[in-house]
Amino acid sequence: MLKRTIMIAALLVAGGVVEAQKGKPSGGGGNTLFPVTAEFRCPMTADCQLPDGIQGDSIGPYRGTTPSGSATTQEGTAANYGSYFTEGNLFLFVLKSGFGRFASFDFTQPIGTAPCASSRTCRRDFTFATSDESLPGGRTYPVDAMGSDLPNGFLSIPVGTTGRARILLNFSDPSGRALLWTVRFDPELHPGSTFLTVTRPAANVWTIEAGLSDIGGLTSATTSGKSVKINEGYFRMPFKIAITE
Repeated sequence: MLKRTIMIAALLVAGGVVEAQKGKPSGGGGNTLFPVTAEFRCPMTADCQLPDGIQGDSIGPYRGTTPSGSATTQEGTAANYGSYFTEGNLFLFVLKSGFGRFASFDFTQPIGTAPCASSRTCRRDFTFATSDESLPGGRTYPVDAMGSDLPNGFLSIPVGTTGRARILLNFSDPSGRALLWTVRFDPELHPGSTFLTVTRPAANVWTIEAGLSDIGGLTSATTSGKSVKINEGYFRMPFKIAITE
């Protein structure tokens, strides 16, 4: 298996449906994960000229961890932490509290008024958020011209071409409330947001990027009792992530 490295300019985190791919082991029924390297544009790379809306930390690239002696891990286990491709070749980003890695989110560029403002149900009381937890892990799904998921995820994108993708990234509440926050670039499941751009410059390299014209949506959901989700508004959140296999 080739070594995978992904460059992404932002962090997005959320749960999603996992697609199975023929030819890769199921690992006993769970979703087998294959480590890749993911590097956010900011704050570490030379092309970080303006603060991105989604950023990594200053430690360096992220890479998925696996149990000792194994090349893979299973989703939902203690060894599942960092950046991976799933069996269906989706990009999975997982942060867990206590591991010393973080992602940051900047909400200083809102687009209009949040839908929850008129009913006074908005929960967001922060402008910036830094989180060491993104559970469930955030997923990125490459899509075709109709917005449908590509059958083989990132591997469906021909080398030297550019396409689109939807992403969702989760982070925990900065004040410790029982809330899960999710940034979504997904106009079909979150109308008002946009798709991201995904490019494959080499066989084992991809980039994911939200430009200045792209719009991310923010939702909050209660994590105790009955889940209640609220649309917390729309934001410009440019970022870029490079992924290497």
